[in-house]
Amino acid sequence: MSGDSVVIDQSLSDESSVPQFVEKQYLYVNDNNNGNYSSQIVIDTTSLSNSGSYLGWSESFLAVPLVLQMKSAGIGAVGAKNVDYAMALKSGYWNLIHSLSVEFNNGSVVQQTPFVNVFTSFKCLTSWSEEDVKQHGKVTGFCPDSADSWLFNDVANATGNQLGCSGTGICNNRTSQTISQVLIASGAGADAQVELVQVSTESNLSSASVDCLANKGLMKRLKWLNFSVGADAKSVLLASNTAGLEQIFKAYVRSTANNRAIVFPAIIRMKDVCDFFDKMPLLKGSTMRLYINTNQSYLQLRSLNTLQSATTGELGNRGSLALRASPIILGGGGTCPIMVSSNDVGQGFSSIDPTAVGATPRDDIEVGLSIVRTQFSQFGADTFVAPVTSVRLYCPSYVMTPQAEAKYLSMMPTKKIVYEDIFQYQIPAIAPNSPFNVLVSNGLPNLKSVVMMGHLPLASNGVAVSAGGNYDSTLSSSLLSPFSGTGGTPDPVAITNFNIQISGKNLFNSNKLYDYEVFVEQLGQSNQLNGGKTTGLASGLIGEEDYSNLYRYYYADASRGLPSEEGVSKSIQIQATNLSSKSVDFMVFATYTREITIDVRSGSRVE
Repeated sequence: MSGDSVVIDQSLSDESSVPQFVEKQYLYVNDNNNGNYSSQIVIDTTSLSNSGSYLGWSESFLAVPLVLQMKSAGIGAVGAKNVDYAMALKSGYWNLIHSLSVEFNNGSVVQQTPFVNVFTSFKCLTSWSEEDVKQHGKVTGFCPDSADSWLFNDVANATGNQLGCSGTGICNNRTSQTISQVLIASGAGADAQVELVQVSTESNLSSASVDCLANKGLMKRLKWLNFSVGADAKSVLLASNTAGLEQIFKAYVRSTANNRAIVFPAIIRMKDVCDFFDKMPLLKGSTMRLYINTNQSYLQLRSLNTLQSATTGELGNRGSLALRASPIILGGGGTCPIMVSSNDVGQGFSSIDPTAVGATPRDDIEVGLSIVRTQFSQFGADTFVAPVTSVRLYCPSYVMTPQAEAKYLSMMPTKKIVYEDIFQYQIPAIAPNSPFNVLVSNGLPNLKSVVMMGHLPLASNGVAVSAGGNYDSTLSSSLLSPFSGTGGTPDPVAITNFNIQISGKNLFNSNKLYDYEVFVEQLGQSNQLNGGKTTGLASGLIGEEDYSNLYRYYYADASRGLPSEEGVSKSIQIQATNLSSKSVDFMVFATYTREITIDVRSGSRVE
């Protein structure tokens, strides 16, 4: 019968409509940095506010020109085309942003909170749908990591350690499953034989085999960045060369002697990183000032390829991939947004230096991510510049018809904006298999939700080797590691006996002990369309399998309460038991509502 109702409603509907807008144009403003991105990015929207139009801030976005580059003599030896799958970014271009604060008409409306990228990843993973990823994923760099593709290398890099080919500590950078069919020669002369070894696939290997692991999300992001039209039938229409791609500013590759650079625009939707923008109505005259701290990164890597027999295909000494020094973060950040692929046989990094397979490590690999142009002096004269030489904030401007504007202002002369801001707290170094009970905040008003996630500190993220010759390595925390997607994901840290106290009262009747309790009762309803209650109409990219394998966000809805409690500050206390065999840092984000009232005609703030 519901279908019958649709038919009659369509038949009775009046297709005529009165236009509400005369014009819509996207305007942009450049940052105030004058090409200097070694410190905070500042964007002032005064020029947009003077346009005389209504601005649709909920549709605004940042366009950040990025240069992702690698330098090594190994690139010159192999040719740039063979390292197409060596480097990309973690899921979501918002990982470039460490913190963001916003002033509205000279008054603070969004506080500067560190690791806003980590919270944004959680928010998008629990609110986007598969169709959102299909439509907006490429332009925003968002394609979630495969939940079952990570490994943990907790042993010293050494001959025979296949895990070391992907890096140290937690790694999620294998680009493809390894499917092999090996020929082994035996005997001599008339007795010579060639034996065909059984094909190795996911179906006949152990589910724990490293060869079965492949991060499809990383592979997709690699293709997004490294695709360019070459000398083929498509090149005539799409772009014949790098110069053509540069003119339309599509991701393109620049190669010089021993260098490879991917130059591309990173789009960051403001409503993803800041709820204030999502809740803004159409306004005239309002001015904003944005302060952004970034996660520009520089890495020094060591790569030793696996020795493989040219005649039989047998694998000999295993290679390794490791940091030679601690990552450098420029712009005040705390996350490395770069991911490099594994250099195991058949993986994206394995072609970096085939002439040195099984010999000495390639010790000259440098990787960097910079805004607009190469920002790190370590690259020397090997610098690259994007075609757009500043960070831009785009925002649509609308011109209404006189009738529509009169109606709009009569119905809503002022607008109360209720939006969410975030508070962040670190719980450091929780010992293995240990309970903890920590006061997160003495008091936050209008509390909405609390989410906690685990990350591995430097001391827990693998074992460093300082005198291992070819296998030397330096550690980093998982957030700073280029081998894992941490930042775009949490680390797969299990906890139990989980509860949150709000002003001394337990949020859960009984402590949460099991995975399915945390997922079904809490995470499965966070940020989802209709709270995940409508079958056939849903959002959210984390299923129970994803949660159990990797995406262990420990979430709780804290918004319920009496009307009399609105505006009352409430303390937050978290208890749980760390089930990991490693010491873990936990990061907590609490969301709470703030509000301002705005005159929509002038954009002024109404007190």
